[in-house]
Amino acid sequence: MLEKVSILKYGISLTKRGLLLTIIFSTVFYTLYFIFSLYVIKYLSSSSDNHFLVQAVFNFVIIATLIATSFIIDRINKVQTIYACLIVTAIFAASLYFVPIDILKLACVFVIGFFFGIGQLAFLTYFWNLTVPEERGRVAGLNGFFSLLFYIIMYVTWVPTSDFQSSVALVILISLAPLSTILLKPKKALLTSKQNKPEYYPERRTILLYLIPWLLFSLINVTLANSTSYHISQQISASSYFFLIALQIIAAAFGTIIGGTMSDFYGRRVSLIFSLTFYGISSALAGFANTYILYFVYLANGLSWGILLVMFTFVIWGDLANERNAVKMYAIGFAIFYLSQGIGLLPIEQILQIPLAVSSLGSCLLIFVANIPIFLAPELLSNDFRERVKLKLHMKEVKKIDNNRRIKGK
Repeated sequence: MLEKVSILKYGISLTKRGLLLTIIFSTVFYTLYFIFSLYVIKYLSSSSDNHFLVQAVFNFVIIATLIATSFIIDRINKVQTIYACLIVTAIFAASLYFVPIDILKLACVFVIGFFFGIGQLAFLTYFWNLTVPEERGRVAGLNGFFSLLFYIIMYVTWVPTSDFQSSVALVILISLAPLSTILLKPKKALLTSKQNKPEYYPERRTILLYLIPWLLFSLINVTLANSTSYHISQQISASSYFFLIALQIIAAAFGTIIGGTMSDFYGRRVSLIFSLTFYGISSALAGFANTYILYFVYLANGLSWGILLVMFTFVIWGDLANERNAVKMYAIGFAIFYLSQGIGLLPIEQILQIPLAVSSLGSCLLIFVANIPIFLAPELLSNDFRERVKLKLHMKEVKKIDNNRRIKGK
């Protein structure tokens, strides 16, 4: 039996096996979604309008799958479901090479969306079973960091030369690669990391107060923020814009670590309020479109986005969950994300016509509105744990002062 250890002095009691598995699965599902929705579908579509429509429907298929399967996921083996869904994804992705009729290719795309939704929900439930509230933020931060680190490597090396053939090949490779983790015995990781979880039954008001900011941010991210990004891309060179996006992703990767650590030691509300406020300020500054200001904008924007990614994908819905409703909480949280992605793609031409000043200031104002429910919401991290952290930090300071006095005394 593996002992629980402090990994990289990060204060996580989760087993090394469990942490490694969550990082691998998180990276796989995150990368698969963006490669498939942003590149494979684009190369399959005959026109830009058709591309956005297919991409929107792909998101709606995932939503329907999340909601429908949230009632049965608890009854099936999570690990076997993850592997099965990834294998089916690889098979249907490979079929895109051989299917000659466009309508059948679209059917394959939507089948992949269906199995992707099942697999991701099974993984999220697996993640919840492995973690406890006091360290969920840091585990999620490491998951987000390595997912985005892999994505930035792919963005710099593969995206500039990507095409349909390489996109599908990458989907197949990433889908099948996690099969090697069978050697890590994921079921055993679940057993060795089994921990007593407090039975938490949140009020509907609490769920709503955390749900509203996520809904607002998700909609802003695919509408006003999308319009702002489009206008900036038209005002600077392609290479400069490529660098800004790379900078944003790198900042987001470090934001996941910062957000996860902050949420565990200072509370979920502090982390959310900081990231939303920072995102709002950076959105407002984007309206100036000055080169040096844009560096700060994309850096701050990425940092905030990374924190929110961790908080609203892994942490918040896990904190609001218990043994009975964990699957449904994650299904609701991710359904909001995919819903906003789908809705934001339908009126894409109208969204891109919104003036830069309007989109940047509008994003800022709405983001600050999104802060209001967070101020009203109760803290999800237990007060006892935060008090122990504060006491530990205080004792470290006292010890440091005492050591300094002894040195001076000598």
